[in-house]
Amino acid sequence: MNDSSLEVAESDSAETIRTLREYIAHQERLIEYLLVHLDTRGSGFPFKELWEVPKVCSVEKTQQISQDNKELWGVPKVRAVEKAQQKSQDNLVRLKATWIGKFYVTHVKRHPFLRGITIWMWRHFYPLYVNHVALTQYKTAGRWRHLVKLSEVAQSKVIRHIQLTDIAPVETPTPQVLPASDQGYLVSPHARYNFPSIYVTTINDGMIYGGTNLVLANEEVICHDLYDFRRDYTSEEIHGRNLINGRKRHIRWLLHDDVPEVLPMAATFVDACAPNYAHWLTEVLPRIATFCAEEKFNAIPIVVNDDLHKNIMESLFLITGSERDIITLPTGRAIQVNELLITSVTGYVPFERRNNKISGHSHGLFSPYAFDIVRNKIAAFVAGKIVEKDWPEKIYLRRNSGIRKVANSLMLEKLLVELGYLIVEPEKLTFLEQAQLFSHAKVIIGSSGAALANIIFAAPETEIYILISKYPDTSYWYWQNMACASGKTIRYILGEMVNSASGIHSDFTVNLDEISKKLKENS
Repeated sequence: MNDSSLEVAESDSAETIRTLREYIAHQERLIEYLLVHLDTRGSGFPFKELWEVPKVCSVEKTQQISQDNKELWGVPKVRAVEKAQQKSQDNLVRLKATWIGKFYVTHVKRHPFLRGITIWMWRHFYPLYVNHVALTQYKTAGRWRHLVKLSEVAQSKVIRHIQLTDIAPVETPTPQVLPASDQGYLVSPHARYNFPSIYVTTINDGMIYGGTNLVLANEEVICHDLYDFRRDYTSEEIHGRNLINGRKRHIRWLLHDDVPEVLPMAATFVDACAPNYAHWLTEVLPRIATFCAEEKFNAIPIVVNDDLHKNIMESLFLITGSERDIITLPTGRAIQVNELLITSVTGYVPFERRNNKISGHSHGLFSPYAFDIVRNKIAAFVAGKIVEKDWPEKIYLRRNSGIRKVANSLMLEKLLVELGYLIVEPEKLTFLEQAQLFSHAKVIIGSSGAALANIIFAAPETEIYILISKYPDTSYWYWQNMACASGKTIRYILGEMVNSASGIHSDFTVNLDEISKKLKENS
């Protein structure tokens, strides 16, 4: 059998396994419904009602975004930097393309314990491989560079430095918990925080790379001011784009572009976590919005990641308008900018924790000022060009991801539909529809996941219930910090983990009686 036949056979086998899993999952859902009806109705339940799944919101399109975007925001001026012709510089992507990577995806990843061991081995042994075996394979990795914060650079090595906002205090009270007996799981990292002032710094000869918000400047690498060297593990590291020694504040750069593009002036907003909707909406887009809100920067092109989801690009065009030059930069490609404008951080949550033995990890911090700019810009756009529709007041966000799922979600959905809630799959809506949906909702219920970042568009009086598992040392203030920075608070509904091997990403069950009682009281 040749290689092509093997690949086809492997693909067919994987597809068969996927189909069987979907069939089994479907049967499990039917059994779950059956048990619910047997428990509540006895033997005389109606079969038609048994097989009916709660209706999912298919919000009527307010506009055909994909077809009529020219009428909405004009024709965006986007230029894509050509992708590298050689093999990918994302070492994790390259590894996944090998037989080892395919074996991991097919057979190992679905087992939490084995998946955890594999990730641990990658995080601990890959740096050893780079540092002691493969130095000769990287043209720029033969030396450690100093990792410096943007504020440190701004004090001495800049052309211009413009402060846009003052320090912003944010009150962060302890969220209410359901059931009340679980309140002790929440340990407050702070009662308030002060978000630092936002500024734009211009440096000479900055080098930006696709796939990272770190900037090369001479022999140094610039990071944002909220990055904690010892505590925060970055997306760039797990993808093999660099190595960081947090204790010494050193970085080994593993990306290289032989022929970088050259620009006289640009502003960078490339970010390793930009493809994730929550990181984009609360960390990257607010930076872009804050920068674009300043008229003095109107003529300056901006650089962002390439291959971003259409909803992310839609949000970008709504913020920048059609007159801004936008350059998309692939991972591994570089642009040398003679005068590089860097906007300071407007929101940040660490990708992962570097060391759980150290306490005091950040739960995420966000700028109220930057959130206001995003909300006001979207609201002004809707008021000027979109015909409002009837939006549901009570919504439940169905989570279709493979992790952090509510194990008894079908019973929960049945309960919520009976209480007048509409089941929504946010990923099937456009960005603008999601913003409108959340801005009109009076009650929002959903599992911890990227779609909940849309709470920044919700009204201050909106009731927000977030479903999440009970797990020690969870960053419970992440959603609260986000909500408080946008003028509201959240409540947690804590659930029991189904399989603790997956840690904070475990599936969990929630107490339906407690939820029903609470929602009926509030209604």
